[in-house]
Amino acid sequence: MTTKYKTHILVGGMTCSACTNSVTNALQSVEGVDSAEVSLMTEDAVVVHTSLVKPEVLKDAIEDVGFEATLVKTEELEDEKSHFSNEDDNSNLKTSLTIGGMMCSACVNTITKALKDVEGVKSVNVSLITEEALVEHTQEVKPENLASVVEDVGFEATVKSTASENETSAHNHDASVDKQSVTIQVFGMTCSNCSNSIEKQVSQLPGVISCTVSLSTNEAYIEFKPSLTGIRNIVDTIEDCGFDANIDNGVDKSTQLELLSKVKDIQYWKNNFFKLLLFGVPIIFLETIFPLIRSKCHMQLNIGHGLYFDVLVEFILGTYVQFWLGRRFYINSYKAFKHGSGTMDTLICTSTSIVYIYSVFIIIQAFAVRSMESPKLILDTSVMLFSFVSLGKWAESRAKGNTSTALSKLLSLTPDKCVIVANPESFKGLDKSVTSGDQNSAFSGIVQREIPVDLLQKSDIVIILPGSSIPADGVCIFGESDVDESLLTGESLPVVKKAGSKLIGGSVNVTSTMYMSVELVGQETQLQQIVNLVKDAQMRKAPVQRFADAIAAKFVPTILSLSLFTFFFWCFYTWVAHLEDIPATFKSKSGDHVMFSKILEVAISVIVVACPCALGLAAPTAVMVGTGVGATNGILIKGGEVLESTSGLDTVVFDKTGTITAGKMTLAGHKFFGALSLKEEILWSMLYAVEQNSEHPVAKAIVSGVKDVMEQNSLVDPALVSIEGLETKGGLGITAIVRVAGEDSSRQLRIGSEKLFSDTKLKGETDFENMAGAMRNEHIGTVCHISVDNEYCGYMEFKDTIRQDATATINALQSNGYSVAMVTGDNARTAQYVAAKVGIPTSNVFASSSPEQKIQYVELLQQQGHTVAFVGDGINDAPALVEADVGIAVATGTDVAMSSADIVLLSSEKDESIVVNSSMSSVFNALEISKKTFQVIRTNFVLAIIYNLVMVPLAMGFLIVPFGLHMHPMFASAAMACSSVSVVTNSLLLKRWRPVDVLSVHGTALVCDEEANVENSGIAESLDVSNFKTSKGKKEVGLFSRLRRAFGQKRRPNSEEYEMISS
Repeated sequence: MTTKYKTHILVGGMTCSACTNSVTNALQSVEGVDSAEVSLMTEDAVVVHTSLVKPEVLKDAIEDVGFEATLVKTEELEDEKSHFSNEDDNSNLKTSLTIGGMMCSACVNTITKALKDVEGVKSVNVSLITEEALVEHTQEVKPENLASVVEDVGFEATVKSTASENETSAHNHDASVDKQSVTIQVFGMTCSNCSNSIEKQVSQLPGVISCTVSLSTNEAYIEFKPSLTGIRNIVDTIEDCGFDANIDNGVDKSTQLELLSKVKDIQYWKNNFFKLLLFGVPIIFLETIFPLIRSKCHMQLNIGHGLYFDVLVEFILGTYVQFWLGRRFYINSYKAFKHGSGTMDTLICTSTSIVYIYSVFIIIQAFAVRSMESPKLILDTSVMLFSFVSLGKWAESRAKGNTSTALSKLLSLTPDKCVIVANPESFKGLDKSVTSGDQNSAFSGIVQREIPVDLLQKSDIVIILPGSSIPADGVCIFGESDVDESLLTGESLPVVKKAGSKLIGGSVNVTSTMYMSVELVGQETQLQQIVNLVKDAQMRKAPVQRFADAIAAKFVPTILSLSLFTFFFWCFYTWVAHLEDIPATFKSKSGDHVMFSKILEVAISVIVVACPCALGLAAPTAVMVGTGVGATNGILIKGGEVLESTSGLDTVVFDKTGTITAGKMTLAGHKFFGALSLKEEILWSMLYAVEQNSEHPVAKAIVSGVKDVMEQNSLVDPALVSIEGLETKGGLGITAIVRVAGEDSSRQLRIGSEKLFSDTKLKGETDFENMAGAMRNEHIGTVCHISVDNEYCGYMEFKDTIRQDATATINALQSNGYSVAMVTGDNARTAQYVAAKVGIPTSNVFASSSPEQKIQYVELLQQQGHTVAFVGDGINDAPALVEADVGIAVATGTDVAMSSADIVLLSSEKDESIVVNSSMSSVFNALEISKKTFQVIRTNFVLAIIYNLVMVPLAMGFLIVPFGLHMHPMFASAAMACSSVSVVTNSLLLKRWRPVDVLSVHGTALVCDEEANVENSGIAESLDVSNFKTSKGKKEVGLFSRLRRAFGQKRRPNSEEYEMISS
């Protein structure tokens, strides 16, 4: 099996999607690269590659295409086979690169093409806004080669990380991918004995797989099992050997914040603009004002042979401006040209070079004929072009930096340092029931230690003082306090936390000191998952954005062709026309001859006014702002394609348990028959043993109910029961083979719905049929029947609570034109009761549905022409979430990276109550922010397209003959700069979006006709949507609908790939 790697690279200098395409293409052209994804906004590139590709090669590839690249980290990927199956070992890698130098979608196309040309590259996603590329490739492609490819096409590239494409899903299924690597900088080594002593001591730590220390680079590379040891243990061991040690993070938090806020780009363009003013003002003075002064004062500045002093000074200053202050444009343009692509730099360099070459020609001509008049240069045009472009890029960088404000806030939530209990063994022996006032005396034996958050390990005990941020995810083990989770979940009010409560890293402790046991650190925390989701959203392009990239690929050659056509047209026109018929635009002041320089200015204006940047920034800037605003309100949207899909939705299908209801069932009642062949205590013990490891709401309710029984009956002991076999049937229940201590043979235990027993002949069949009939007719809760060795033993009834905002949310959706449906594995009577309560028509409710039937239901609605969103818990409903046009998952705990969902909704656990207020209303707000964001994308594209369609013809001189109006290159450059800024500014308007309070706006539910009569529900238990009630949907029409069909891609794997779990 070939090892695969995921490399992350920071890429500097990208300005538009053309830059990200150039970086992506460069990375994908590296042999051994599986995939490359580049984000413009976060300036990240993620490259997945084989061990044959070194990260330095990826870095070189990005730098070769004109961008700065910094390697962040390279991670060895676990093959999915080791976690799930015995299938093929050849899983792909995903390498992330950060790319610098992109200015427009043409840059993105250049990078994408270069990367895709690399053998072994499967897919490339480049983000102009985040300045990142994510490349999927085979294991044979190295991340370094990807960076090299990007650099070869004129951009800066840094390998940020490399990981298996299955790593995320593997982590969701098995959080203990028990292998981790770290690079540590070691200071103080002087000889090989130093490195040998470190290797020896570190290798002796439990869980350390390998340790390699390089004396030349002063680095130690360690592979270890995080379940057995931690990074802090390794660092402490190195320091105990007498050396200083620091973790090599590649790119720390402050660097990421600088990249997101475009600090480097803002500073560069600001400095370049003022330098251009410093040298440009004298040039403009010598070009426009000084000739008047010289004429009035009869100054003779001829130094011989047609050369004049003021002209030489202007030429020297212009040469400095052209090739020093404008060197960045030339470098990037050359690298792009070398790979057969064009970018915004190409247009700028072409126009200014024409101006410079023409001025040189004028000077040579004056020298050759020994002119008695000072030659007229046009170097002021070049200076003004560079100045306005730099000013525009300065303003654009500032605006782009503001688009990532939400992501920057999320990154800033994690503290740099935290305080841990250095002697946790002494803490465990203390009486933690003491009051807050007795803490000082009770905890006086605790030793505190302040450490960097990077050194935090699982099971550490962290002291969280009032006003401080929680450094990682964990559980409160002592204390009670209010915690502010507003930036993570959108919940405005502080949440009360006490012993046993889950704490989220990045939230703020408000009132009292708490002690927390760390459970998740680093990339595993909820905050980091949210950050990654927001950044990953930049990699996922909407079909309309792929359409823009396709235009950008042809944009520069088209504009250059139009400019050339304009030049020859006006040359021909002025040659064949009579002098009096030639527009004054092309004549000298005296009107007696045609000025060639004026024709040249018109052709240059065509090049300068064209703006691929506005087209390339239209989607990425809006996606960055929209997903960022959503994230700060607990709504995680996974990319532009999701936004576009959401804009065309007309139907929302809800799962019941855990979505419309709180999903926290309680045991409402039970009945065990007296003629049992085993004691009731043994039955309780068996139920507990079988269900204790399940995450299903019913299983949790059973375990909770048995615990209550155990408090009253000491004879109930799950330890007496061992499980020999277990089979889960989706939507039906569980069949288990168990053995009770002291018994000679095993027993078969069945727990589930009535359908689970449909193919079994039970002892006590009459009792079962009577009870099942009574349940259907009289009870509205969830019922589980029980049998042991095919003998019917009784039933348990569970009840759930409808979320407080469910009715208002359904009302809000229906009022806004959405058809609403509910599908559930529960019985028809329970489904009807819930539907009537929240306002869902009976004809739109489907009960007793297995996971497979939920998929079929979604498919039937789609076949009727509906665009469907499915809302579920993200685990049990994974297949339906995949099949729907948009899958919306309600996150629980810290599982926010649900691979099966397009949108993930976060919610705060306000207390131990079973009622949670925020999840349902978040569904409506998720659709609203998605639609609003895509509307902004559409507006941006319209602005960009209209700008180019109007300004390019004006620059070509369409108004010269009828009105004598033409566009000077200076005005053209100013207009070009304003076009990009206007698009970014329009995207920033999304920051004004606020979530709707559905409880206050839509607090009254729509009343269904069936609500009054629950007895005659008529709920469908078969897949029939012929009576489906629809609202006035909002259909996607016109250009964007056609773009979806032309450029759309399958958004997720086939639903059949997901394991069917009980409903």
